[in-house]
Amino acid sequence: MKLLRIPEVCQRVRRGKSTIYSEVKKGTFPAPMKQGSGNYWLESEIDAYLQKLISERPANPPTPAS
Repeated sequence: MKLLRIPEVCQRVRRGKSTIYSEVKKGTFPAPMKQGSGNYWLESEIDAYLQKLISERPANPPTPAS
């Protein structure tokens, strides 16, 4: 089991810290675990979140107009 700090989470999901905490508050992003004075996310929960996003994307996404 690996724990991730906020900079690693931001890099993996390509979102800013404030967006992540906002989504945690809404219940749409995995909540961190409090450990001492820091917040940590389980790597497995972040991986599962990304897999869910992948599985929910359209099979044939529209191509951008040039």
